[in-house]
Amino acid sequence: GSVERPVRLPAALKGARLAGAGSSPSFQLDLGVDDTYIKLADETILPKAHSSGYVKKMKLKCKGLDSTAIGIPLTEDSDGDGGEDTTGSRGSYDAAVTGVALALKAVDIVADGTCVNAFCATRPPGHHAGRTVHAMKAVSNGFCIFNPAACAAIYATTDQSEGGLGMKRVCVIDFDVHHGNGTQDILCNTHNPHFLYVSLHAGGPLVNGYETDDTDILELASTKSRKPDGIFPGRCGDTSPHPGVLNIPLGAKVTPHQFGHELISQVEPAVNKFQPDLIIISAGFDAHKYDPLGMGGLGAADYNHITEVCCSLAFRSCSGRVLSIMEGGYGVPCCRPQRDLFLPEKETDLSQSQPPIMGEIKTDNGESSQSSNGLPSEAIRRNQPSKLADLGDDLPGEMDDQVTPVMQRKLEKCHAEGFIDCVKEHLTSLHNCNKRR
Repeated sequence: GSVERPVRLPAALKGARLAGAGSSPSFQLDLGVDDTYIKLADETILPKAHSSGYVKKMKLKCKGLDSTAIGIPLTEDSDGDGGEDTTGSRGSYDAAVTGVALALKAVDIVADGTCVNAFCATRPPGHHAGRTVHAMKAVSNGFCIFNPAACAAIYATTDQSEGGLGMKRVCVIDFDVHHGNGTQDILCNTHNPHFLYVSLHAGGPLVNGYETDDTDILELASTKSRKPDGIFPGRCGDTSPHPGVLNIPLGAKVTPHQFGHELISQVEPAVNKFQPDLIIISAGFDAHKYDPLGMGGLGAADYNHITEVCCSLAFRSCSGRVLSIMEGGYGVPCCRPQRDLFLPEKETDLSQSQPPIMGEIKTDNGESSQSSNGLPSEAIRRNQPSKLADLGDDLPGEMDDQVTPVMQRKLEKCHAEGFIDCVKEHLTSLHNCNKRR
């Protein structure tokens, strides 16, 4: 029932293809990464970003799982609400390492001029993964295992004698609806002149509460020190602890007007002053107006404009070099017929409770679909989605997609506009900026 579903990856690929990726030599779609980068990530860069104990624990946890096990909590020592949100399978360690490896490869091809910018469609996301669990006192890892954005920044700034690129300054701009506590923890726990971390996200003192030792604020506000309905990962993104961090909390819900205002009035001057050699975007699309998390009001077109601003900043300081790495964004409609996994047991018997629907489920392209549990079309239940998202050949035949009825209803809006459209607009803007050179 997690919002971080495997189908997010083929959905991102569909968004990329709709933007034109893979259609010409100037807009390539690369679906693999070679072992050289896997080894570089696993042996050299991961130990620089995450503690050796954390990396070892994740590896042993994943490799020790049965080959058929799925949805197993990987960070069960997390506490509080959401402590078991970061789940995986036997292949999760390899998938997370591959995500880091892909980001390192992208750094190379942007730095050597092969392309001006690049987008990495990877999952699981990474910006909540810090040096170890509980980054900046978060209650969980927020679906994240390793942090590709932080690893890419470290690789770019590592001295050439140590296998890096020797860049002087890298800026990370994070527009996921959540604060990237893991990225801040790894790169900017203390002020490091190599890095500038910028985050625009839902949150702020009026949402998350105030620190109890901040007596001046407490005298002016009646807000409790810790609000139970605060936004993950907590208060760590409400303030900027030193010049290497620019945290911009945008309240309980991110709006286009406020986001655009802060992007121009705060982010632009800060990045221009920093003059990075590379800009890395932590591209989360969960501030979209139809995302099931319900914390944003952005439209897909807004991500086009946001991306254009980031690219413009890069052209002023580093010849347009931008690396974008996928983070959150969960507005992908159901892709498979539902098997009643989340209904009460008494309601899963087709002879009871609910009458069948006569007819067939349609996909986005209008084709008919039969229930994956072998039921004929006339036996499809009314808890089925109105239609299925068509992800084409990018959706592996063995990939299932079961969601709760509540989530299913939320995702219906995303047929009109959702995660796929956001990725499309993001890549369209990147490609348009790529053509400036």
